[in-house]
Amino acid sequence: MKIEYHRNFTKQFEKLQRNEQVRVIEVLKLFANEPFAEKLRNHQLKAKLSKFRSISAGGDIRLHYYEKEPNHVIVVFVAIGSHSELY
Repeated sequence: MKIEYHRNFTKQFEKLQRNEQVRVIEVLKLFANEPFAEKLRNHQLKAKLSKFRSISAGGDIRLHYYEKEPNHVIVVFVAIGSHSELY
């Protein structure tokens, strides 16, 4: 799996508190090895966000991504934030 990051994702990541950044890094490592691990709560979004999937970094932090290549060959993370910030 190849993981890419949209520039907005990178900017949002830099605004997180240090402890939240550490949690996100750990979740991304888990995602790279096992994208559907139960802890991630990976799910498809609906309606106008149906192109994207969401994973949890614990607490209220969500990461949105889409598959650039099918079967998680290449994924692009596009947004990170709290539930209320992203929906």
